[in-house]
Amino acid sequence: MVAQPPARPGTRQERRKAATRAKIFDAAEQLFGERGYAGTSIEDISELADVAVRTIYTHFPTKAAIMLAAFDSWVDLFVDAILERPIDEHIADTVREALQVVTAAGRADHPENGDTPVHPMVEHLHSGSPDVAGHVMQRWMREMDRIARDAIERGDYEPGSLEPQARATAVFAAWISALSAAGGRQQGRPLPDDASGHGIGLGVLDLLQSGQL
Repeated sequence: MVAQPPARPGTRQERRKAATRAKIFDAAEQLFGERGYAGTSIEDISELADVAVRTIYTHFPTKAAIMLAAFDSWVDLFVDAILERPIDEHIADTVREALQVVTAAGRADHPENGDTPVHPMVEHLHSGSPDVAGHVMQRWMREMDRIARDAIERGDYEPGSLEPQARATAVFAAWISALSAAGGRQQGRPLPDDASGHGIGLGVLDLLQSGQL
């Protein structure tokens, strides 16, 4: 039998693989939001995505790998949107606009109120596998460096200015504050009735920049 060459990017096979991964992502995100990470099984994801369990394992070795791949794709979308904004724009406005891009792309804001399970990333960063937390933090360190370098290249800053790093840190603060607040809700600390991941992150950014803390 003659060996078949690997599929070239953009071929029908690659598009089919990408479509299958997207179905798995979407199903996992929906179920994690509705049932929480621990309450969602690979079999649940298989049923909602309408793909075989073995197909999921072809693409992802573990349930955590699905979550991390979804996280990576979210970060790609979010940071790319950040870098598209004017460099002299107020950073809270930049984050707000980037989150709108994320939402428009189908990555829904996560409610943090009532009986809604906390975002699945919360339990992993608070008490989960160090491998998962390490992946997330290393990825964010790379993205913060990317945001800071972009600010230096496009901004009019004095040499040695800390403003590019401050912009990058503010973007990360919006993200991590939402997860931290969600973790507090899980431990019994109340949040506003209309709280959501995006709203918490933007609210914290506004407070940090208000000079009132």
